[in-house]
This record gives sequence, structure tokens and C-alpha cells, in this order.
Amino acid sequence: MKRSALLRAFSLKGTAENYWLSLLLFTALVISSFLLFEQQIQQLLEHLANFLPSDPLQRTSLALLLVTLLALDVLLPVPSSLVALLAVAALGAVGGYLVIFVGLCLGAILGYWLGAGYFRLLSNWLGLRSWQPGQLAYRLSTLSLICLRGVPVLAETSVLAAGMQRYPLRQFLLVTTLANAGLALAYAAIGSLLVEQDALLATLLASMVLPGLFLGARSLLKPRAARLCADQTQALQGRFEVSYHYPVLFTEHIFQVDNPCLYRQLLQPSGQATVLVFADEQLLLCCPQLSQQIDDYFAAHAGELHLKAAPIPVPAGELSKTPEVLQQLYAQMLEHGLDRHCHVLALGGGAVLDAVGYACATFHRGMRLIRIPSTVLAQNDAGIGVKNGINAFAQKNLLGAFYPATAVINDFQLLRSLGQRDQIAGLAEAVKVAVIKDVDFFQWMEQHATALASFEHEASRYAIHRCAELHLGHITGAGDPFERGNGRPLDYGHWAAHKLENLSQHRLRHGEAVAVGMALDALYANAIGLLSDGEAQRLLRLLERLGFNLCPPELGLRDTQGRSLVLQGLEEFRQHLGGQLSIPMLKRLGQSIDLHQIELPVMEQALLRLASFGGPDFIWTQECAR
Repeated sequence: MKRSALLRAFSLKGTAENYWLSLLLFTALVISSFLLFEQQIQQLLEHLANFLPSDPLQRTSLALLLVTLLALDVLLPVPSSLVALLAVAALGAVGGYLVIFVGLCLGAILGYWLGAGYFRLLSNWLGLRSWQPGQLAYRLSTLSLICLRGVPVLAETSVLAAGMQRYPLRQFLLVTTLANAGLALAYAAIGSLLVEQDALLATLLASMVLPGLFLGARSLLKPRAARLCADQTQALQGRFEVSYHYPVLFTEHIFQVDNPCLYRQLLQPSGQATVLVFADEQLLLCCPQLSQQIDDYFAAHAGELHLKAAPIPVPAGELSKTPEVLQQLYAQMLEHGLDRHCHVLALGGGAVLDAVGYACATFHRGMRLIRIPSTVLAQNDAGIGVKNGINAFAQKNLLGAFYPATAVINDFQLLRSLGQRDQIAGLAEAVKVAVIKDVDFFQWMEQHATALASFEHEASRYAIHRCAELHLGHITGAGDPFERGNGRPLDYGHWAAHKLENLSQHRLRHGEAVAVGMALDALYANAIGLLSDGEAQRLLRLLERLGFNLCPPELGLRDTQGRSLVLQGLEEFRQHLGGQLSIPMLKRLGQSIDLHQIELPVMEQALLRLASFGGPDFIWTQECAR
């Protein structure tokens, strides 16, 4: 059965709907009671002062009357201090103490009940519901509630306000009961002393002085209480830093039993390791002996290393960066009982490292991950970075996380299984980092372009090592490894590359698309007078000598209204950056700046110019092109 509206309104859990109306009504009630009953109550108290009964029945009746007066003090103009001292004079120290204590407790409960129920009901009747419960909650501090117990009018106001502000009932009863016990003891002690000396006048004066002492004590404590209250409302400011040890190691034949490189990384920090391996399925096909080598390696170190299962294949390339593959990775990690102390080895190209890295970043809020890149692009760029992610909703890397690996281990021998196209594609990132950060490295690549194009061991290995060094230096030294700002020099050429990959349905390798994007941006920088003709020519010539096709058919794709589809990548890249466009452009070889606006007609001109690259209509000098 539902409680009536009246019972709900008078519930101690209730609260006033309009604080200021309730306070006004309470004030009006106190003033009206003074006007109506002041003379009668004063006469009654004077009569009690002159008549101290000795009969037990009369003393009991007097005690009940005094308890009633103290309890009704919240509504009537009863001088509670005077009543309290008269109780001691009439009933003795013990009897007076009990009367004072019971009366004060009943008065506090009555005041709380009125604040929580009566004024709430009255506000509902008047239709005033503008004050929301909790707006003034806890504004009345516990210290104020204690100190005001002995202060006339304020004592009653405080308990009424406690009910209206939904002060916790249990805490209210505990605080007021203890405060009333102390106040009753003070009245009993003072009253006993004065009565013994037959000093009724002094008793009356004490009834006025004692509240003043309580008020003065509260005034002294108020600044400290105010400071405590202010401290509770101040915002808390915290700051901490996380230090990452991020080794990038170089080795050959990583799974040879006597090679300690991987073994040492797995044993940190506990001296033992449980491992699950995810490997690019294309790598497993090209290196059929790899799976057995991994099994033999862990069998040779079975005392410290525990391999959960044979290497689990992951689709190669962009096929791995899908929500479906991500769910499969989660299922495998869950099936093999991985916890946060286990290690995951990710072997493969940049796309596989991205997908497995994202799974590790989010499974159990972070698994120990060791990346073992198996492509040129991954060893000199993708595997070094701290970004992970998958493609979703037709957007490249829409879902992802920044999650540094425990270690990155580059094994040059894994690159031997790559076809020539994949070997060359990865060199685009080496050109990129050279052209934006290290002109000497760019010149070295110009000098060794033939050796790099044929993927000769020494030249290719140095290029990969230097590129990884520059990339790692940017991550650890640029102050923005998690890309909280918009400046991203390592994204040079990438706005167009991402769009070209999608337009080609990933027929173009990432490195091949980056090469085209760098060439396009170089021609745009040349068109606006930022990059000289000679330096733009040097960049395009190097990319051409390395074997990149800089004018794929995707450059000419247009929508039904004749607009270039490639240029739509600018808007997509702006959204990827979070709203503000920031495109790195070459100012000179080895130095880049960020542009926040792109002139579309000029970029269209650069696009048309690049589309003719290698043909008879292509002109190296921008002045002639105009």
C-alpha cells in the first residue's frame, strides 16, 4: 500500500522544495509566537521561580512541563537557558540534567522533523518547487550544528535547517545528542553552583551569559571552519609522469637457439615468461621453417620460457586491420588464458603490428608486447612508433591507441623473404624521415640509390637503422609521442597517401602511396614558393630512382561532379587531426613547417602536374609550368 501524501511529506527523508520560503515561514512563526505568548510564558516562569515544589508528584509534573517547554522551544519564544537553570534549581543537579538533556533532544528531533516535513508540505501546497533537493545540502557544517546548540534562536534555526537540507539523519542524531549531553552538563554544573549559593539573580544572569559564551566560541572557531569548508570545495590538482624504457634492437636470426636477444627481453622483469605468438600468415607461407624454428627456440629455453601454442596466423596487410580480426585476436588471447604478466610476440608487417598492438593495448588494459617487424616499412617506421589501430567505417586507423611496446627487435634476415616490391616500398619512409629531418641522410640516399633499389645488404641495412634512429629520436625527443598537438612532421605525404590507399583498395602499398604523397606535397610547396625548383626535382628524382611510380591511375579519379577524389583526403585528414588542418610541408630539404590552410586550386594544379610525371608534358621548372 502506498503511503499518503501527508505521510510522505512528513517523512524524515523528505526535504523542503523551497528553502527561502520555508525560512521566511519559520521566521514569521517565531515572531508571531513572541507577540502572542511572550507575556504568558514570562509570567509562568516567574511563578516557577518563586514556587519550587517538594511533593514528588508535583516535581514530576514540573519536570514534564519543563521538558515540554524545552522541546517546543523550536516553535515558541521559550528562553531555553532560563528554563534549564530553573530545572536545576527546582529538581537538583541530576534531575535538572535529565530534564535539560531530554528536552533539548526532543526539541532537536522536532526541529529536524519540521524542517524535513512540515515546510516541504507547505511548499507543495503553495506550488513552489523551484528549489531542487540537494542545492544547499551540507552547507550547514557539523561544527556549526554543535556550536549553535547553546545559542538562542540560532539553535532552533540550525536543527530546522538540518532537516530542510537533508543532513544525514543518523549523523544528526549522534551529533545533537552528544552536543545536548555536554550542554545539559554545563547548565547543571553552573545551576548547582549558583543555587547552592542562593544566588537566583546570578542564575538568571548566567542564563544570558552562557549562550553568549557558546556564540563566542563559535566565532573563534568560525575562521578555521571556513577554511576547512573552502578547502573541501577547492579543485584537486594532480600530475604524474610515466617513464618508458623503449629499446629498439637489431639482430639477425632472432630464433636461432644461441641468439640471446629475444631471450633477454622476455626474462625482464620476472626471470620467466609465458608467451603467445601472432605471426603474419604471409610471412609463415614465405618462411615455412619459421614456425618450427620458434618451437625449437622455446623448447631450448623451456625452463624459463613457456610457449602457449604454435604461432597463430594473422591475415597479412590491411586485411588484418578489421574489427573481425580484432575479435579473433581477443578470442585467442582469452582461450589461452593470457594475463597482464604474459608476453605477446607480434611478427609481421606494419598492419599486423598495428592490429596485434591494439589488441594488446586493450586486452586486460595492456599486455606486454614485443614487436618483431618483418618488412622494411615496419622495421624503419611502423614498428618503431607507439601507435596501434584498426580501420573501421571505411576510415583508416579510426580506432586505435597509443601503446609503446616492451621492445622492438629488427631481424634483417626476415626481410630476405620479401619480394622486390615490398623491399622497395619500405624505403619511402626512409626518404620521408630524411627529407624532413636529416639532409645528410638524404644526400647519402641519393648517392646509394642504385644499391638501395637493388636492396643490397649493407646499404639497405644502414638505411633501415638510420631511419629507425631518426624515428625513435622524434618519438623520445620531440616531447609529443602521443600526438596531443597537431604538429606531426612524420605524417609528411600521408594525407594523400591514406586517400590513395583507399581509392586503390590497397592495391598500392603504404610506402608506394607515401612516395606519391611526398611528391605531390613537394610540387605544392614549389608552387607556393616554399620549396625551390632544384630541391623539388631532387626529391622526385630520388623517388623515381628507387623505383616508385609517382603517377598511379588513382590520381585522376573524380566524382560525378568532376571533383578530384584525392583532394577529398584533405578534409578526411582534418577530421583525423581533430578539427584543425595541419599539413607538414618542405621549406627546404631537411626542414619542414606546418601549414594550416591549403589553397585547393594550387593543390589541383600540383595534382595535374604530378599526373603527367614521366611524360613529355611534365615540366621541372615551376615558372615554365605557369
